Amino acid sequence: MSSHTLTPLGGAPAGRTVRVGWDAPLASFFAIAWDEPADEDDEPDYLAFAGAAPYDVSEVDTVLELVGPYAVVPEDLRAQLLNDRAAEGERFRGRPATELVGALALPHARTPRQADAIRAALR
Repeated sequence: MSSHTLTPLGGAPAGRTVRVGWDAPLASFFAIAWDEPADEDDEPDYLAFAGAAPYDVSEVDTVLELVGPYAVVPEDLRAQLLNDRAAEGERFRGRPATELVGALALPHARTPRQADAIRAALR
């Protein structure tokens, strides 16, 4: 799994964190941006969150668009993420939890492409 922490845009709250990467076990790019709460008993305020399910985000541009409003996106980040995917591969199919995770995720697939990829992994 790769993870790249980005620099929040100017004017962002001090507790803002923005990350993108490639999750080989889920075969998905991911994007997450959140603000830490002022009170430690409160939950973080999630601004962007994608890529937590198998085959959820297959296009690198999707994660870059999601975090663009919250962080500086380096010019070479797209290439880095594509290299991460090429180097790490897709490791969802055939893993010990593939059947369980795939069966749980399938009814919640956001796109037909994601559903088809999960079904193929379950065969």
